Amino acid sequence: MPRRQFLAMSSAGLLLGLASPKAFATGAPRGLVQRFLEIDQAGWVTVYAKHLDMGQGIWSGLASILAEELDADWSRVRVVGAPAKMPDYAHTVWGAQTTGGSTSIANSWEQMRLAGATARAMLVQAAATAWHAPPEAIEVRGSVLRWGKREAGFGALAAAAGRLPAPKASPKPRADYRLLGRPLPQLDARAKSSGQVRYGIDGSLPGMKIAVIARPPRIGGRLIGYDTAVSRLPGVVAVVEVPGGVAIVADNTWQAIKARGLLQARWEHGDAAGLSSEALFARFDTAMAKEAPTFREDKGDPQAAFHAAANVVEARFEFPYLAHAPMETPSVSGVFTGGRCAMRAGFQSQTLNQGAVAEVLGIAPEQVTLDTVPAGGSFGRRAASNSDWVVDLAQILKATGGRWPIKLVRTREDDIGGAHYRPQTTHVLRGGLDAGGKLVAIEQRSAGQGVFPQFDPKVPEINRSSVLEGNATALYSVPNTRLSWWRIDVPVTVETYRGISNNHECVAKEIFIDRMARAAGADPVAFRLALLGHDPRQQAVLRLAAEKIGWDTPPLPGRWRGVSVHTADASFVAQIAEVSGTTEAFRIERIVAAIDVGLALNPDTLRSQVEGGIGFGLSSALYGGITFEDGAPVQRNFDRYRMMRMHEMPREIEVHIVESDHPPTGIGEPGSVVAPAAVINALERMGMTPVVRFPVIGEAQA
Repeated sequence: MPRRQFLAMSSAGLLLGLASPKAFATGAPRGLVQRFLEIDQAGWVTVYAKHLDMGQGIWSGLASILAEELDADWSRVRVVGAPAKMPDYAHTVWGAQTTGGSTSIANSWEQMRLAGATARAMLVQAAATAWHAPPEAIEVRGSVLRWGKREAGFGALAAAAGRLPAPKASPKPRADYRLLGRPLPQLDARAKSSGQVRYGIDGSLPGMKIAVIARPPRIGGRLIGYDTAVSRLPGVVAVVEVPGGVAIVADNTWQAIKARGLLQARWEHGDAAGLSSEALFARFDTAMAKEAPTFREDKGDPQAAFHAAANVVEARFEFPYLAHAPMETPSVSGVFTGGRCAMRAGFQSQTLNQGAVAEVLGIAPEQVTLDTVPAGGSFGRRAASNSDWVVDLAQILKATGGRWPIKLVRTREDDIGGAHYRPQTTHVLRGGLDAGGKLVAIEQRSAGQGVFPQFDPKVPEINRSSVLEGNATALYSVPNTRLSWWRIDVPVTVETYRGISNNHECVAKEIFIDRMARAAGADPVAFRLALLGHDPRQQAVLRLAAEKIGWDTPPLPGRWRGVSVHTADASFVAQIAEVSGTTEAFRIERIVAAIDVGLALNPDTLRSQVEGGIGFGLSSALYGGITFEDGAPVQRNFDRYRMMRMHEMPREIEVHIVESDHPPTGIGEPGSVVAPAAVINALERMGMTPVVRFPVIGEAQA
């Protein structure tokens, strides 16, 4: 299906992307338009998604909520990204238009239900008026309204409905659902599988140029000077200095990359000169040993509990920087002319991006139009708090005076070596058992960078969402706990990464808890269930996973099992892994997952997210890692930044969904953080030396 162009050039000047759904009108008679949907006179239902679809299927998920309330024909529904417009499309909790934290469905659930129910009521009223029928007698199904022998499609009634005032409407009860709770094909499945979806890296405009940026070889380096000789190379139209480097603008991508490779630039080493991963881990240890923590939280009397404990177990975990490495590197197109700017990309934080571009160009945010298209992955990279990947293009447009439309392209080396990473972190944990094997105390000390630049000890949410969310003192009911964090500032930019801190906290917590169970001589499932007596939903998913894998029956000879559970973003996950082989050459035979996400809108999407999340999490924990030497990242492409391969994936993955009456929550992040600990726990039970540093395997087997 064709979608609107975000901008076009004509003799009249720049035609910008549209500022609101009402601007989508073409001069034909109006259809039914609301903030979140439009129904045209051909009967198409267009849903405006305020959240970014970056492969998690959220556009179809949001559309399905609205289509359910509207009683629309699913084959006549389409989705486009909503304009960057506040407050119309604000995240109702975070107060900005953005996507993250696996909150899209939960955040938009009531909005989309109400939008669909309201539009349905307007269509029914239009039909009732035209047919002189009682509204309550009109049936709606599959985009058709019926009363007796009379019937009309949405398109025939859209204009009349659009002239009516919006009534108060109530969403339907779950018992009447026809779409939600059942497998439903993704609206863009055919387009994606046939290459028809146009991502930010795709497409062009007449006269569009391609830009790449040359950056210093070491983090934080500064440009001293450069030779402009490359400006005379074929196809190169501009060589301009921008903050952080030198931009090469050329007629095509190859010309731009070739010229960048020949650019003679002189760089001054920055604050990160000499930085190494090993030195940074040592710095973490020094801080934890000699400095007061940035944040500390006690419950009960942990010091006394450890003093009285019959057995104390300690563990240490070191996590490296990680690159997001989405399939589509962050690329963005734009044009700046007439005091207005329009950009096209997979924007994840529209409000931040819009404001950042406006600041660079010296215009009002309302003069910046963002056309949000699907993104080929993000994992947090597009949510960068400084909007760097969008600001870079704004700087180039400014430096070139808006002479051309420009697409800024990042190569894989630009992306992986670009120093926007998940933080490097150290966790040191200690647990105390009483004489009966009961866990009576936990202490966790952590050191690392904070994802968010601000820190307020009075607002624990900031601390937890940055580095401590999902920590060892949070999930389990333990009477005495101490949680400490040392914030270490390093001149390396760190960003949100799929799961925020859950992606390392869950791994450390669950390996540690499994070691505590072994020290207590306890069954790892029973040990966890005893600590989860306060959390029946978490208990339920663990019991379901154990039931489905046949926990009470020993595994096949030569196989070992490991358990992991976690709660994140109001969703509950349990996974049990089976591995075979040896600790040096193992095979992941099976992972059984159980999830509770409230109402399961589309079981197929949930299963695919858990399956993909398992691959993502295992890839990061087993193989992923960015290391620094002398202020520069060593890994810059997939030759050294190792990813999990298809033959290394678990042979079998089962996903079981708990039936729930709770409102829907998300699974994109919670489903991606649990598998590493389940696999490592199985391997440690097999006999693997206790894991300290990640990645477990790394690039040695690349």
